[in-house]
This record gives sequence, structure tokens and C-alpha cells, in this order.
Amino acid sequence: MYQSFFLYAPKIIFDLLFDALYFLPWWYGRGLVRMLKNSWRFLRAREEKLAILIWLKNIHRPLYEHYGWRGMIKSVIMRIGQIILRGAIFMFWAGVITVKAVAYFILPALVVWEIIYQLV
Repeated sequence: MYQSFFLYAPKIIFDLLFDALYFLPWWYGRGLVRMLKNSWRFLRAREEKLAILIWLKNIHRPLYEHYGWRGMIKSVIMRIGQIILRGAIFMFWAGVITVKAVAYFILPALVVWEIIYQLV
């Protein structure tokens, strides 16, 4: 029991110190890049699911092939409403991702501040 403790204690202490010192460079380096890539993928997936660009491309096409003036007006009004609604949903998700990114930047500084505040 004691032999294994003395054998592994230096390795455990070294690993803990290395992880503590490497945390901030990883957080603002690889971790930041990973978080930004995942956020970008998430926003692209939301845009594909909401299909805002497709609604914009087809804004002047009539619905159900009704080429009369009433059908054209109805389709333009309905598509503008869909674009506004889907754009609002997309902006909500973009806001959530922005809050997540800001929190990602602030969190380590907040933790260090709280540790210093508790020690003083």
C-alpha cells in the first residue's frame, strides 16, 4: 500500500500541476477554437433547418401555382411573414450562441476573481 503511494505520488502531483498550469492556454487556445467551430456548426444547422435562404429565393413565386394577382399577393405576404418569423427564431439562437461565447471568455476570470476574493 505505502509503496504504491510513494511510487505514484510524484506522478500524480506533476499531473495536477501541469493540468493547473496548462488550463488557461488550453481554454483560450484549443478550447476556444473547438467552441467556436461547434457554435458555427450549430448556427449553420439552424439555418438549414429554418431554410431562410430558400424562402428568400422563392419570395416572388406563387404558392400552389396560382398565377393570379390574388395568389401572388397572398404568397408574397405569407412568405414575408415566414421570413420574419424564421429570422426571429434564428436571431434568438444567434443571441444564445453569443451569450455562450461571452460566458466562455468571462468564466475563467470570474473564477480567479472569486478565489482571490475568498482568500482576502
